[in-house]
Amino acid sequence: MREGFVDLRHGGGSSEGSGGGNESFWPSFTDIMMVVMMIFMIVSVVLIMRNWELVAELRETMEAERRAAELARSTRETNATLEEQLAHAQHQLSELRMQLMQAAEADELKGRMLADREERIAALLAEKSAAAERRKQLEQQLQAALEEQTRQRTAFEQQLALNELQLTEAAAQAASQAETIDSLRRELELGGEQLNQLQGEYDTLKQKYDKLVRPARTARGKHVVEVRYEKVGSVYRIQYREPGDEGYRRMQRAELEKRLAELKKRHPKRLYIKIIIPDESGLTYSEAWGFMKELLERYDYYYQE
Repeated sequence: MREGFVDLRHGGGSSEGSGGGNESFWPSFTDIMMVVMMIFMIVSVVLIMRNWELVAELRETMEAERRAAELARSTRETNATLEEQLAHAQHQLSELRMQLMQAAEADELKGRMLADREERIAALLAEKSAAAERRKQLEQQLQAALEEQTRQRTAFEQQLALNELQLTEAAAQAASQAETIDSLRRELELGGEQLNQLQGEYDTLKQKYDKLVRPARTARGKHVVEVRYEKVGSVYRIQYREPGDEGYRRMQRAELEKRLAELKKRHPKRLYIKIIIPDESGLTYSEAWGFMKELLERYDYYYQE
């Protein structure tokens, strides 16, 4: 018994030395467990902090991936918009080239018609000049006959009758040529009126065509194929390219239409045909316009609705 407390340990009252050994063992064990517990807590704290750092890095990585995906999506949309603008610009350029070809052909036709009429007028003026010269000669002959009247009246009367007959024929020829010239002038005026009428009809048709061409035609979200059409010498050349092709490949007209028919079935209401008429194509307006009109009306999505 110590300081008034009862020693309840087994054999506590019998041996003083054994009790002192037990008292030294348990405090040492408690200290070891406390150190182990502190080490465990420190390691746990370090692991928790490391996990927080890893979570933060993972969040930053996910945010960077999200930003990269957003940037890629924005880049794809920008590329699609630029491609659509390029396709629209090329289509407008082809239409402008056809309009220029049509205007050049109309000017050439007008020039040929005017040159032909000028040549005919020049020929008639030359004939009129020759008739005037002939009339002048006849008048001179008549004057000479009048001077010879006193010496050879009978011969003069005969010559006078002959000269009058020739003069009458020359006058008739001159009158006929004048009528011909007036007729040609009327034809020229009528041709100018017809040309103006045709020009008015062309303007009317162009306005109707512009009304029919709706601005909603776009390559966005469509399956775009390119068809290049030109004429080399007397040979018509068609070149074709689809998305993913490295370059153009040549095709015959029947093969091209077969391929477009397959794409029309495969991509209903999504087939966009971009027809390119290059500079110095060698085509006339009617050839270029006929080719474009037939392909668009048969296979392009915009003309199938």
